[in-house]
Amino acid sequence: MALDGEEKMAPDGEGAKVRTPRFDILIAVLLGVTALMTAGAAFLADRDDGQQLLFLQQAAVTQSEANDAFANGDQVRALDQAIFIEYALAAQQGDDELAAYLMQFSPDLQAAIEVWANDPNGGETPFSGDNPAYYPTAWDDGEALREQAASEFDQGDFYDQRGDKFVAATVLLTVALALFGVASVIWLRRWRLGLTVGGSAFMVAGAAVVVVNLV
Repeated sequence: MALDGEEKMAPDGEGAKVRTPRFDILIAVLLGVTALMTAGAAFLADRDDGQQLLFLQQAAVTQSEANDAFANGDQVRALDQAIFIEYALAAQQGDDELAAYLMQFSPDLQAAIEVWANDPNGGETPFSGDNPAYYPTAWDDGEALREQAASEFDQGDFYDQRGDKFVAATVLLTVALALFGVASVIWLRRWRLGLTVGGSAFMVAGAAVVVVNLV
């Protein structure tokens, strides 16, 4: 009986050489496993591309909401500055009733005036100084949304980079498929063995890339 990888004489006695079936089975198994791994790597790459697009789109939406929040804060600040002018005039004229009435329109301004009035190092108004007492809550919302957008962008960038690695794994596995395919049809034992070993090396490298990036 011939050993794996050896050549034997054909039963017709004419001296024709045939490949050992067990080695053919091994190559067929390697081809099948590599084909499945290639399909899996391609699926993972495509999935990560989709995730990247999803997070980048969401980041764009969130950043737009952040910009709206900051713009709203700017509008509220401008309005509160106008209210503060009227409040200051009423306070100077001793019209406490009018001053209290004006404060009802803006909780942000009311809180800022209380802080400003008790701060000896405050600016000339709640809106001035290195650290103004006035800070519209809309800006807090904008800052939170901006941080969320940055996080979503980072997630998109993560999936982009990982998807590229899965594409690289697909390339390695495709090379392995090509080497196994040639090994399955070539006659020379030395070449068949070399191609199989080379294909196995590319298969293991591709599998390693997939596993490392999944854990």
